[in-house]
Amino acid sequence: MTFYGYTRLDAFTRAWTEAGFRIVGHIVWTKRYVSNSRFTRLAHESACLLAKGWPQKPLSPILDVQPWEYTGNRAHPTEKAVHILEPLIRSFSQPDDLVLDAFSGSGSTLVAAALCGRRYLGIELEAKYVELAKRRLAGVERVKSVRAL
Repeated sequence: MTFYGYTRLDAFTRAWTEAGFRIVGHIVWTKRYVSNSRFTRLAHESACLLAKGWPQKPLSPILDVQPWEYTGNRAHPTEKAVHILEPLIRSFSQPDDLVLDAFSGSGSTLVAAALCGRRYLGIELEAKYVELAKRRLAGVERVKSVRAL
């Protein structure tokens, strides 16, 4: 699953294709506000579901239009709410699978993966976001260990 900016869709699609991926799904999150205005007023976020080969389809596919939950982008400029990521992780992975976020930012995907019982691996260049993600994950792991008692 990859979020993308529509203004660069041609470059993204070319890169995905060259890496051997194909688009097998597209999800749009509708916002209750306009985040930008160009030729149209932008009130959505979108992501492509990519696959290599012929993976098994989900048992219960999610809807391709989902509600957006705004975080206020307090922790990161492109922060995603954990609650919008959990359905993706549950639908497209199995318990104990590894979820990779190559641009992990504040760690929302990693937190969602942990909450869904998946292993996780995040890559982030900026040290302040690495530390933030570590703190968020430590909080999740503490809660999970208390629940296990």
